[in-house]
Amino acid sequence: MAVEVPSDFLCPISLQIMRDPVTISTGIAYDRESIEKWLSSYKNRHVVVPSCPVTKQPLSELDLTPNHTLRRLIQGWCSLSTGDGVERIPTPKGEVDRGEVVKLVKEAMRCGSSRLECLKRLKAIVVENERNKFYLQEVESMEFLTSVLNNNDESVIEEAIEILSNTNLPTTLLKHLLTQNPNLIQTLISIITITKTSISRAAAIAFLSSLYTISDQTHKTFTQDTLFIHLTRALSDQIATNPSLQILLHLAPHGRNRFKAVKHGAVFHLIELLLSSSIPRECELAMATLDRLCECAEGRVELLRHGGGVAVVARKILRVSNLTNEKAVRILYNVCKNNVGNFGVFEEMVVVGAVGKLCAVIEVGGSLKMIERVKVILHLIQRAFDGSTKCVIVVPRRFDRV
Repeated sequence: MAVEVPSDFLCPISLQIMRDPVTISTGIAYDRESIEKWLSSYKNRHVVVPSCPVTKQPLSELDLTPNHTLRRLIQGWCSLSTGDGVERIPTPKGEVDRGEVVKLVKEAMRCGSSRLECLKRLKAIVVENERNKFYLQEVESMEFLTSVLNNNDESVIEEAIEILSNTNLPTTLLKHLLTQNPNLIQTLISIITITKTSISRAAAIAFLSSLYTISDQTHKTFTQDTLFIHLTRALSDQIATNPSLQILLHLAPHGRNRFKAVKHGAVFHLIELLLSSSIPRECELAMATLDRLCECAEGRVELLRHGGGVAVVARKILRVSNLTNEKAVRILYNVCKNNVGNFGVFEEMVVVGAVGKLCAVIEVGGSLKMIERVKVILHLIQRAFDGSTKCVIVVPRRFDRV
């Protein structure tokens, strides 16, 4: 018969025995890992003030106070119940509190020789767990760290940017930082181009991506070549892949930015990424970015120049997501519509199996716009082969009317 666990020893969230019980401001005890995940989920939904899972009261303080008495009671009960298959609960390691984080920030604010060491300690604290990130998510701390990015000491800059990237700032705080420092995006671009370590470059790209995400004006900005050079380099080196793709996607609506991205090899690296990756979100972002770049003639030329360009676009259809299907079909549509007199393009579509995939799209279904584009592509391919002895394409009769 299974041993009955005292209800006070169970976490209200996980309903499992609490290994590291902590008490929040409403007086309710939770397992540390469970309540940290709860608080983190609020941050991801951009909710400024989280609430207590049990009482639903807003949490005025995010401090998690270790409940040593409850932990010792749980440990004692577990020790007595080992004969019934209950696992012993080890004592957790020492924890960092908000006061220590605040003290380190204030010490780092002083322009002294200890600044670098304070920043290194803060970085170590931030990567330990979600709770420590909450301790650092304060306006004064973040304003200080962003101001440090203009420092002349490259080591100080690298520590600060890694802290900012790892802290996962909520949208409200990001907007505040961007409002207070209108040159922050330009500062980050400069850091990306001058930093010597791949870790710091990845951190700068990730933080820049989070800023682009909250701004509805950045895609209208004409961006210098150096950023595109380093974004394509990041894709090639496989560092900060998703943030790099998100930045390219945000910049791509501006025609001149599209041209610069293509000029510096973005299409080639996007195709290489699609050829090697099976990660759904990564493939979605890569295909969406490639779709944007193929809106211009230069992008389509680069797609066709790559030996696996058309093939990988066709291959990803019906393998990743509906969004990827939409983008892949639009890429093939733009390529076919703008190469009506180029028989080689349509021949390649047949050789790589694109026709079969497109027919399958109609069988499976999708948005009306996507289906209409598929029908146009199939008719263009059929017309290209009319009277040709090289290959015979059979397009099902039910697809012969657009």
